[in-house]
Amino acid sequence: MKELLSKLASASGPSGSERHIREILEELLKPHVDQLTTDVLGNLIGFKKGTATDRRTVLLEANMDESGVMAIHIEDNGFIRIVPIGNLTAASLIGERVRFTTRTWGVVGVSADKPLKDVTFADLFVDVGCESRQETEANVKIGTAAVIDKGAFELGKHRIAGKSLDNRAGCAILVDVLKKLGSYEYDLYVVFAAQEEVGSRGIRAAAFSIEADLAFVVGTAKATDTPQADRGSLALGKGPAIKVMDRGVVIPPHLKQHLIKTAERMGIPYQLEVSSETISDAGQILLTRDGIPTGAVSVPMRYRQTPSQVVDLRDLEQTSKLVMESLRGASNCFL
Repeated sequence: MKELLSKLASASGPSGSERHIREILEELLKPHVDQLTTDVLGNLIGFKKGTATDRRTVLLEANMDESGVMAIHIEDNGFIRIVPIGNLTAASLIGERVRFTTRTWGVVGVSADKPLKDVTFADLFVDVGCESRQETEANVKIGTAAVIDKGAFELGKHRIAGKSLDNRAGCAILVDVLKKLGSYEYDLYVVFAAQEEVGSRGIRAAAFSIEADLAFVVGTAKATDTPQADRGSLALGKGPAIKVMDRGVVIPPHLKQHLIKTAERMGIPYQLEVSSETISDAGQILLTRDGIPTGAVSVPMRYRQTPSQVVDLRDLEQTSKLVMESLRGASNCFL
């Protein structure tokens, strides 16, 4: 799991430009699915045919994109002005190395002498080492996306830090589940969704086309076990967080209970996630067509919306186990 997560976290995949991470996931999934496709929005969709004559369909989903920046203007002296893609704070980018999808590196600078809390994206620029607009445009044009160029690294005995762990942690879990699942009773669609960071756009199209009978979403949730953290009860190393509610969804009670009972039956430690701030792809799936029953599990994570997020590998392992066992017990969840 450590090697898998590190590989996925180091890949580039800003919302709308997910090709690099999608290609890595394609290679990892090929031996474990019957079919792989990419739709118009850039979602990667794997299909595994079920063994039963009952043609029920289960959807398993995690988003693969990450927040980043996009070039909006190039100065005469070659510096690039940027706007955010998704949820990043301007202050957190100052001094960070970024890499554009053209593989050009840059360093984020700030033009204003302001307190960090007052810095906005209008104050930022990217220095790509060029001395003129023409030289920069040969490598980076307006509309080119970039992400923070920071690989994952070990933090203590059980933890990994790095950019885009939200939601490469979920992607790693889905890959791990597919490797271990073997034959499966129902038709299974596995979606690595695009454009979640800019409004859960990718999963809307994917869920509409698949018409699943049941869905499970794997994401991350804000841990509140740091000094003077916001109110909450999620901690690293205490197991997966079974979602009860976020700003976009209240999980159907029978699916919440299915996840809880599965965790208790398998001896998996778990936590309960209630958030009035965040939003997830689960809400989009639940509201698709006439409604798709949707459950969700999250990996607790520290320092969301920063270049160095932190997760606990034990939580990933336990979340993978919970998701796999919940899939195997899916017959209890169909309406």
